[in-house]
Amino acid sequence: MQHIIVDSEIGLTQEDFVELEKKFNWKFPKTFKEFYLNNNGGELADEYADNDFLLSGFIPFKYGSAPIERTYKDLVDDFPELKDFVPFADDQGGNCFLISMRKKDYGKVYIWLMDEKELAFVIDSFDALINEIE
Repeated sequence: MQHIIVDSEIGLTQEDFVELEKKFNWKFPKTFKEFYLNNNGGELADEYADNDFLLSGFIPFKYGSAPIERTYKDLVDDFPELKDFVPFADDQGGNCFLISMRKKDYGKVYIWLMDEKELAFVIDSFDALINEIE
């Protein structure tokens, strides 16, 4: 997917992921980790902006003005029920895509609808989401 992402942040290393997984007690799905090792966040290129999910961009880890770590803290401070979900992308309306870290639905993708304060299922996996966008 590297070719459809623009304005990615500074690249991540395997060590960055080890540190993140330890710090937050998360274990990321393989395809999610591979994606972020190749693209640390970024916007979708214009030709992919008109996607079924209205996804506009991916949130970076560690770098940028609002990395995943900060977005996660802000989200969980306001909505503690989201503590087992990692925010990774935004849609064109300011809603947040999340990947589940819960055992019962590990790796499934949801969207947090900010206005409704509601969690909605999107798709079975991060890999499936990427395939649909491509």
